[in-house]
Formats: sequence, structure tokens, C-alpha cells
Amino acid sequence: MHRTKPTTPAGVIRPPRPRLTGSARPLFRSAVPLLAALAVTGLSAGCAATSSAPASSAARSSSGTASAAGHAPASAPTGTASAGCGGSSVSGYAGKPALAAVQFADASHGWAAGAGRIVATSDGGRSWTRQYSGPADLYQVDFTDASHGWAVGTGALLRTSDGGATWTALREPCQAIDTVSFVSPDVGYAVAGGTSGTPVLGSLTGGYSGTRLLRTTDGGTTWQQLSGAPGNPQSACFSSAASGYLGTPGRIWRTSDGGHAWSLAFTEPPAAKRFSQALDTPELQCAGAAGAWVLFLGTGAAMLHSPYLGYATQDGRSWHGVLEETTLESVIRPGLHLPDGPGSEPGPFSAISPAAAAFVGSTPPANGWGAAPLALATNNGGALRNAGDVAAINEPLAAAFLTSSEGWVAGENLQTKTFAIEATTNAGRTWTTQYQAR
Repeated sequence: MHRTKPTTPAGVIRPPRPRLTGSARPLFRSAVPLLAALAVTGLSAGCAATSSAPASSAARSSSGTASAAGHAPASAPTGTASAGCGGSSVSGYAGKPALAAVQFADASHGWAAGAGRIVATSDGGRSWTRQYSGPADLYQVDFTDASHGWAVGTGALLRTSDGGATWTALREPCQAIDTVSFVSPDVGYAVAGGTSGTPVLGSLTGGYSGTRLLRTTDGGTTWQQLSGAPGNPQSACFSSAASGYLGTPGRIWRTSDGGHAWSLAFTEPPAAKRFSQALDTPELQCAGAAGAWVLFLGTGAAMLHSPYLGYATQDGRSWHGVLEETTLESVIRPGLHLPDGPGSEPGPFSAISPAAAAFVGSTPPANGWGAAPLALATNNGGALRNAGDVAAINEPLAAAFLTSSEGWVAGENLQTKTFAIEATTNAGRTWTTQYQAR
């Protein structure tokens, strides 16, 4: 199995946009078009509408985290606070998720990040050390190996070259970076800029407009815009310096020359005519040399459900459906008939390989505190197995699996108002709490 990093992709290049407590810029989703159409079919009668932003996993994250209470940070990031273009800035994190991203570079070395913290392990999660304490509201970690990594947050971009012993704040370009996807200590890509919740291609979507794809060849010190990339990218992932995928509303594009030229690789199946303007937001994860998994996040919400679709490719040419949120998608795309995905709302997912991925959903608390169901896709996405619920988490924010058996999920326990990383080594049959925070 080919991997460009010693880790599995953990979440697209648009990592956690936590649904309720969002640490990234909030994702707007319009419920009006969906509810209007559902009313015609009678599905929404008597039900209150909800509006929520999806959670997604941190790019290339395989998680593992545990508490590091009492440990002082090895170093706080340095940098110049920005007042406009070209600076590095960090914001306060009151009310933001204490854990929003997880990643493992190998079976021993892992990192987790959230509001004001980065914690790390070098023994597979048996012990954890706090590497950073500060004002940065972090929602992504991205490591190319056990030494070189980046952490992204609201107005913050941090870098380490010593496994997190020290973190340095980098100066961001004029267009603030949303997410990064590094393929080596020097070469990386970023989705940057844009405005959340504005019309894209004439439709109300859950994504951003005005976003751009950037590239760096010096580890993030400087960035250049790739003018040939499709407009309004919502997510991107790269398996090498040359090969990668980019998602725009309703479409997936592919490059083989480092992002200069792109070809259309996949178009989301069309919705029924009354939903024709609802172009869904794609969340991408690369797997192997040419494989990719994508979760299309629909617009609107009703009856504690939000529409989503999962697709996969092993070669970039042939794409096939993996799962859907059946209650709403059966109305939006009545002829599709994909297997029912985990949860009534989308959660994070983790691409394990071109042939396998783990999807965590969310089931809002209609009666109780809700649950975070896990589904494991195998056989190139042709088989989907319900693996039960993630223990002690109601609101999943990030997921990362090294294999179909070994994985981690980070999220919030809504009852206790604590954040935790839950780990499994037996495909979700049992879970162990590795880290807790408030």
C-alpha cells in the first residue's frame, strides 16, 4: 500500500469545522430550500428545522491523544501579530473545542490540537506531553514524519521541525490559510481566503466563496497562489508534490503537475429539479498514489437530519458511491439508493487506504444526549459495516484510523461537557479514553 506520509489522511484539507462549538470559521448551511422541498413530500410536517455545520476530520489525521495535565509547554510560538496582510495572528479561544484535531505519524508518534493546546505522545498514547499552551484556536495538525509538522487555527499557522518540542508561528499570506496539506518538509498546499456562507455558483452552499489554492516550497514560510486551479476550492489533498485532488461545490478535480493544470475527475450525482441549485461541499482525503475518498456535505437540515454522500476512487478515473444519509437524500436524489451512512448528520472520516475508510456520524439528542456511530468501509468502498457507537462521545470532531481495527475519535461529551480522545484496537467493539480536557 502506497503512502506518501507515515500516516493515514485524517480529514481532507478542510479539517474540523465543529458543528456546534466550531473552532474554524463557522460553516453556514441554509435550511430553507431543503425544508421547502421536504414540505412538498410531507416529510417535514410537524418537525422543527435545525441548522448546523458539519464536522470533518483533520487532514491526514490518525489520532491518538491523552491528557497532559500539569505539563508546561516546551515552547510558545513566536511571531508577529498581524494587523492586516502578511502577519501571524492568534485569537482567544473561549468556548472553542479543547480538542479538534488528531494525527499519528506512525504507531508511536501522535499529536492532538485544540483551543490553546497541542499535546503529543511518543509511545502510542500511553503517556502524553503538552507541547503548546497559548491563545491559538487550533483545528488541524499535519505531519509529514515524526519531526516535521504544522498546526493551523483561526489566524494561526505554527510549524515544528523537532516533533513539536518547539513550535514557531509563521507569517500568513494576505489570504488567511484555512487548511494545509504537506507532502514533504518543504512542499505543501493550502486552501486560503474566502468568505463563509456566501453564494457560490448561484447556490447557497455550506462552503466558502473567494477561496484560492496556494503552494509553498519552503515549509510554509512563503506561499504562491496557483492561478490555474479551479475557483472556490473547498478542500484539497495531495499524495505527492505533483499529484492531488481539489474539491469545488459539487465537483472533484485532479492534477498531475503540482496544481498548475486540472481536469474534472468527478461530478456529484444531480439532485431532483427542485434541489438543482444545492451544490454540495466536498471534503477530500487522499489515499495511496491515486486513491481518494470524498464526503459531500449537503445544504439544509430537517428533522435532526442533514444530507451527505460518500464516494471513493482507487485510480482517479472510476468513482463509486459508498454511503448516504438516507432520510433526506432519498428525497433529494431518489434514484441513488446508497447504503445508509452512520448517523443522521455527517461527522469526521478517515481514509485508511485506497480500499478502506472509517466514517463517524452524529445523531443529535432528540431524546437523550445522542450518539456518534462508526461505520467501516472496506472492499474499495463496496462493503459498509456498522461498528457501533463511539463510547463517551456525542459530538465527534475528528477521526483517524491507521487500520480498520486501530483508530481514534476526538469529540465532546455533551452530558459532562468534556472533550476526549477515544481509542479502539478492535474495530470499535471497545473504546479506551486516552485524553480528557475541558
